[in-house]
Amino acid sequence: MKTQLFVAMAALSISCSSFAENIPNQTIADSKVLQPITGVRVSMQRMVKSNEGRYFMSLYAGINNPHAELYDLVENKTIKFKGTQKGDQLNLKSVSSEESTDTYQLSGVLNANTGLFKALLSDQKNTFGTSIQFEPAFKVANKPVFVFKFYGQNDATNPYGKTLQRIDVINKNNNTVAQTLTAFTGYPNSIGYMDINFDGYYDVLVSDVSNGRQVEDKRYIYWMYNPKTQQFQRSPQLEKIVGLPNLHGEKRQIDFGNGQIYQVENGLLNKISNE
Repeated sequence: MKTQLFVAMAALSISCSSFAENIPNQTIADSKVLQPITGVRVSMQRMVKSNEGRYFMSLYAGINNPHAELYDLVENKTIKFKGTQKGDQLNLKSVSSEESTDTYQLSGVLNANTGLFKALLSDQKNTFGTSIQFEPAFKVANKPVFVFKFYGQNDATNPYGKTLQRIDVINKNNNTVAQTLTAFTGYPNSIGYMDINFDGYYDVLVSDVSNGRQVEDKRYIYWMYNPKTQQFQRSPQLEKIVGLPNLHGEKRQIDFGNGQIYQVENGLLNKISNE
């Protein structure tokens, strides 16, 4: 359903380049008491579009239950998918919704490094399928490829039994530590890895469980990637917003819930509302 959007009088306007600022890390002495944490899920949201411009897709892959939302910009409809992944091969089936009860299948090979996805979309009317070449929606040159190592502490007073307190950012190409993220207390089971400001670079998102906070409070810590410094930087501005960011890359909008919708345009983050 189409909604009319307008910029609120009390709009929050923040330059995308000022989303982040440097925050001191913990001392080396602090990091020595931390233990490696395994099994932390990296929930990576890929935003890709088809070469001809008809389709825009938000894809979560590399996890136990890969899923996606495919936006058909011509027919103005959304198709949700769930499925399986084996290596680079994805096999997804549509999930019935109020918008559509039609059955679709989306299968293909995803290049985890480049983000290219060669897929075949089929349905009851077109069982042979339509070949679609997806590419990153926001292209940048020399995009870094990172993996992560996690460290934390056991904490009997915490409802999760432990806390995440350090993330080593590893350059996948040479297996060296590019940066260490510290000075936080986070949820130990998963992190978000997504392009928050639609600049083509992935940013890091961790649920803040410091000072008695819980995941249900929807308070998050943000590290925005700065391509000029090739470092992640904390974003106190974003951390003031309560709510999990739901990215709508096809509209360059961020929905934090409870009517908190922001438009990213011309380097500014503007709060908008539904009318």
